[in-house]
Amino acid sequence: MALCRAAPRGLTAAQVIAVISVISVGCGPDASDDGARSGRHAADGDRRILEVWTPESGSRLQMVQQRADQFSAARPDVKISFTVRDFGSYPAQLKLALASDSAPDVVIGNLGWSLDGPLIKAGLLRPLDPWAARYGWDKRFPEVAQRQMRFTVDGKHFGRGAIFGIPYAADVIGWFYNVDKLEKLGDGVPATLGELESDFETARRTGEVPIMLGNKPQWPGLHLFYLVSCDLASDREINGIVFGDRSVQWTDPGFVESARMLARWNASGYIADGVNSMSPADALARFVRGAGVFLPAGSWNAAELSAAMGDDVAFFLMPPVRKGDPRRATGSVGYGWHITATSGQADLAAEFIDFMTQEAFAIQLAAGGDISPLPIDDAVPRAPSRLAGEIFAAWQSVLANGTLLPYLDFSAPNGAEVIYPTMQSIIAGQVEARQGLELIEQSRKEFLDSQ
Repeated sequence: MALCRAAPRGLTAAQVIAVISVISVGCGPDASDDGARSGRHAADGDRRILEVWTPESGSRLQMVQQRADQFSAARPDVKISFTVRDFGSYPAQLKLALASDSAPDVVIGNLGWSLDGPLIKAGLLRPLDPWAARYGWDKRFPEVAQRQMRFTVDGKHFGRGAIFGIPYAADVIGWFYNVDKLEKLGDGVPATLGELESDFETARRTGEVPIMLGNKPQWPGLHLFYLVSCDLASDREINGIVFGDRSVQWTDPGFVESARMLARWNASGYIADGVNSMSPADALARFVRGAGVFLPAGSWNAAELSAAMGDDVAFFLMPPVRKGDPRRATGSVGYGWHITATSGQADLAAEFIDFMTQEAFAIQLAAGGDISPLPIDDAVPRAPSRLAGEIFAAWQSVLANGTLLPYLDFSAPNGAEVIYPTMQSIIAGQVEARQGLELIEQSRKEFLDSQ
């Protein structure tokens, strides 16, 4: 999945509209920062309380909380109070919390129209440009990352305008593989798309499952599409879809060719049987037990895979069509920290966000096996595992080459209703590729028109 991995899947577009329709709050970047709060924001003795919401879990949540403890140690007059919500229910609960009389000060969002767009359009988040200038956020992150951090203040256009979210951790989609099984195929790590397809065919002939994939919730199939479109669609096509360029359409040649390739892979027996009835967790468990040569998935799976398989699992980005070309990858600069519109502690909130996104924390993340939006290749200690080291090196190469591409489902809030099921039908051969992409494009056009 990918809440910043991909769009949150706990809320349909209809539910988004229903929640937003009840939200009406005043906001503005000039709200006072006097520290005077009421209710659950009241001071704890002589300490100010900063209310923070996050959907993080596992090791990343632990590192976030540890970093927040370091902030409190440096600012003993401040207490950080975390509210942690389940990933699936987080978007709906966050919208309601921000519309309440006791909204938090700092919240994690999600890029594009998956969550940030509706919140900005409803006036629930404030633009961060004053603090970006103060702390250098507009220079801290590479240009390829900054576009994902921006929205117009009316919430109508993604990819330009003010900075709204400051990220701290990132993710990237690629290929995990079973080291022993790939070695037995005899070709080594594929250097081109052609070599990868050759490995699929060799694996199939020898009785292996070439691609282990669980597509029951439908979004993993779109992740597989990301991998192929990184090779076959242009930067202009992918960025155009995400950032609202009407001269680009889902029916452009690169997308049609990508969709047809996936349908062909499935028809050729390269994708695991029962893919559409298998959950991502089941696919991961089968891969850990030795079923499948390749697992197309996001970097957030690394800790679990490394713990279960040790050095028998490794990672590479999608190989290019032509050997030696820079590898392009779909990924995101991750969740953004936001200051809420009604916070009375905006300056303190910005100080906290700055501390949580500095290079020092990026180094801590890398040491723990995670990745961040910052190019820190020369400043990182030894990776905790082979897999973590490969993902870190791959991610740094994408930042250095400027070849990071955004998630296509950042383009609209209705991926769960249109994009995911249609892509599932295309891969399964139930609908012809171009016909399915026409349905997705029609939905996108209606969304853009509504803006």
